[in-house]
Amino acid sequence: MKRKIYLAVMAAAVISMAGCGKKTADTSTDATPEPTQEATVTEEATPEAEEPVQDTQEAETTSGDETGVYPNATGLTEVAMGVTEDICTFKAPLNYVLAGGYYDENNEEQTIEGLNSATTTVEEALAAGSFSTGNHLAFFTMTSLDADQTMITTGMYTPDIMSWDDFKTYYPDAKEIGDTNVPGLLYHVEAISGQSVAVAVKVSDDVTLQIVYEGSLEDEIGEDELGQRLYNLVTVK
Repeated sequence: MKRKIYLAVMAAAVISMAGCGKKTADTSTDATPEPTQEATVTEEATPEAEEPVQDTQEAETTSGDETGVYPNATGLTEVAMGVTEDICTFKAPLNYVLAGGYYDENNEEQTIEGLNSATTTVEEALAAGSFSTGNHLAFFTMTSLDADQTMITTGMYTPDIMSWDDFKTYYPDAKEIGDTNVPGLLYHVEAISGQSVAVAVKVSDDVTLQIVYEGSLEDEIGEDELGQRLYNLVTVK
């Protein structure tokens, strides 16, 4: 094993950072027409000011929670994830806080501007264009602001960190879920709150997405049902 897998500690550290937003410069200009021969007074035409262009992710949203994973969700959207390109989407609740990052050209973790705040919700980040920075979201921690304190941590793993076969070896008691096209594994990991349900999804030949859930659903619906619901949050492109 190349290194012991780390889980929510990295992404939990991301969520404590202070947020910041992009500024868009005003691009409006004034045009001055040439005077006519008969006119005694020249008139200056003032064009309408151009609206600043906001680069936002085109995303559909739905009301409520159709996933059965997010208590008190006001609605859902799907955020794109990938390492060097977007390869899947992940269903996220609009009113949860999300802090995440990407891997740079040196394979080092970097936070994404607008996704590094402990208070910015998914809905606010969408409106600000934080999911459309040009960087591919590769890991994040998502937390409910309500009393249930549901937390989901995700991370994409490439073969130099941990391959799909490494996951199967590292968790020999994992249950196989999903299908042959998009296989998944269901197991437990040691997370911030203790033993937690985790799901690994093979989203491409070279990338495995791990999802770690911390909350009350395992006691309510059982490990198998929770694992299937977590798996269903992912849609491979």
